[in-house]
Amino acid sequence: MKPFAHRTPKQLRSLSLQIISLPGAASLLILAFTADFDPDWIRAVVVLGAVAGVVVFVIARFTRRATGFFILRIMVATMALTTVIGITIQPAAIGTITAFVFLGIAVAAAAFLHIRMAIAFSVACTVLGVLVIFWRSSIPFVASLIFVALMTITILVVLVLRQSLQAARDEAVALSLADALTGLANRRSMELNVPLMAALAERTDQHLGCLVLDLDHFKLVNDTYGHLVGDDVLKVTADALIKATRNSDLCVRVGGDEFSVFTIVQGKAELHDVAERLRAAVAELSITPPTTVSVGGALQDREASLDAVMLSADRALYLAKAAGRNAIQIG
Repeated sequence: MKPFAHRTPKQLRSLSLQIISLPGAASLLILAFTADFDPDWIRAVVVLGAVAGVVVFVIARFTRRATGFFILRIMVATMALTTVIGITIQPAAIGTITAFVFLGIAVAAAAFLHIRMAIAFSVACTVLGVLVIFWRSSIPFVASLIFVALMTITILVVLVLRQSLQAARDEAVALSLADALTGLANRRSMELNVPLMAALAERTDQHLGCLVLDLDHFKLVNDTYGHLVGDDVLKVTADALIKATRNSDLCVRVGGDEFSVFTIVQGKAELHDVAERLRAAVAELSITPPTTVSVGGALQDREASLDAVMLSADRALYLAKAAGRNAIQIG
């Protein structure tokens, strides 16, 4: 599975076209020189289909044109060619078997196209397949029933698997950006989102504020009550921070008992107000043991890095602890 690992959807589309197009072209070429057609000029159409398969391989391999719309056009052309072959190839029994090529086209649509488009293609493939079967089969009702049953089951399975994989991927992305214990953003999420917040602050002529919060005497909580109670304190504190901040703010568990909150503010006075709201939210928690936080804050200078503003906030936090804890210091 290594050829499919760590590839974007566009790269997977291109790779799939490369894998399918050459064998498809070879099959058409063999069919053109070994099968009988009525009328015989359809043989030339099949040869052109084989040439088109080679062209598709070249485009998918050496260009960036293997877009969703490109695949859409290939599927439509393949459906048309399959219909022509199914109706004209001799004997009739082979034409009936050819109808099952529509099953592969529908699977490709279910794998690569948007859900609504995939369903539309599946319906179209089912209709065309049934038409070919009725045209060529000596037992059209039985053959059509089998074809429709296979088409329905296969497409439903592919769509369900596709949705399941999408949900699993979304969950994996969410977990990679969230702290496992508290559900707050983690360092990776912070590194991704803080530059965006800084850019927004600059565009709106405001400032990005960084608050660093440290639970007071948290080591004593772990030593006295145990780590399970300590974990509960961290989770309750995280919930309090979420409730005390705006949706546009970013709450981060930096590590251990240290949290950060990033917010866009007008200046130091507003940042102090946010810090006080957070400090009070934790101090007012009805938990055992009682918990408080010390808060240090700083505004990010226009050219300062994330590490620089966090270092400034850390220095302010040290001063807040030196002042007796459960205190605020804005640098």
